[in-house]
Amino acid sequence: MEDHGGNIYDKDIRIDFSVNVNPFGMPEAVKRAAVRGVEESFRYPDPRQRELRQALSDAFCIPAERIVAGSGAAELIWGITAALQPGKALVCAPSFGEYEGALLARGCQVERFYLRGENDWLATRELVRRAGEEPGLEMLFLCHPNNPTGRLAPAEILKGLAHVCHERKITLVVDECFLDLTREGEAASALALQGDCPELLVLRAFTKMYAMPGLRLGWLAAGGEETAESIRRMLPPWNVSWPAQMAGCAALEEQEFARKSADLLLEEREWLSGQLRKLGFRVWPSDTTFLLFEGPEDLQEACLKEGIYIRDGASFPGLWAGTWRIGVRTREENLVLLEVLREIMKERKMDRWQK
Repeated sequence: MEDHGGNIYDKDIRIDFSVNVNPFGMPEAVKRAAVRGVEESFRYPDPRQRELRQALSDAFCIPAERIVAGSGAAELIWGITAALQPGKALVCAPSFGEYEGALLARGCQVERFYLRGENDWLATRELVRRAGEEPGLEMLFLCHPNNPTGRLAPAEILKGLAHVCHERKITLVVDECFLDLTREGEAASALALQGDCPELLVLRAFTKMYAMPGLRLGWLAAGGEETAESIRRMLPPWNVSWPAQMAGCAALEEQEFARKSADLLLEEREWLSGQLRKLGFRVWPSDTTFLLFEGPEDLQEACLKEGIYIRDGASFPGLWAGTWRIGVRTREENLVLLEVLREIMKERKMDRWQK
């Protein structure tokens, strides 16, 4: 079972639906910037990523001193746990597995809060209550929107968590790596809560929107300069390459590309959800550009025979065999997926999936 999507290197894949990356690809200006970075890679990259952090500061109105850049969001997650060394942490399940992995690697006691399918995987007041009552809690990770469920935390839940974590001096890490691929966008960000909750860390990445997972570039905004510097000290020197730094600066100028991509993919998500339901699959609501659905337990194996790769939901604690996550792709690619799924259901003489 794969821990993450995108591992196509030992498989014969036509279309990779296991990743949640913008199918429209990397913008041309970002590619050109990355190539210039390669041409300038005869020298070391700026170890403090000054130009990139200033560009992020200008774009998001955050002091550059509070911004930490990393080789992808995953490196920053590990940097957070290394710097802050929590003794006990709370994570949601199902959710991105690197939170728990990074915490356990530091000897942290990890507790899980299980989201429920009958609530369409939404975070509820029960999570806020748990954060307020869990003895000895020092850190809480929240994926917003959540991976693999695609759900944003309701605004009142996000505010409630920030309040409780501030009152109890709990570090709240809000992972917003998919936020720019939602209708709500910046309006749903936790960044505005940092003024009242300096314990809040907000995590972002260029990976999804700008289709640059191979370049590895993420960043976080800390509530204070001291926290940012403590995390920065835990990262390797020169951890962000020149091509990645230059690509990131160029990507921040691609606002029209980002807006159009989100609009098109969110429309396509609605269409694809409807088509999957017509095929008889159970599909949960999503706020972003990937979908969680339920089907036969051997669906990944059947799809792989046709060169289609889908993510096995059972690799996420809190999900089960027969749950599948797919990234929304172009209409042409989505039609290929639907035809493969239609044939699989037809061969099994099924017009609706029932567990």
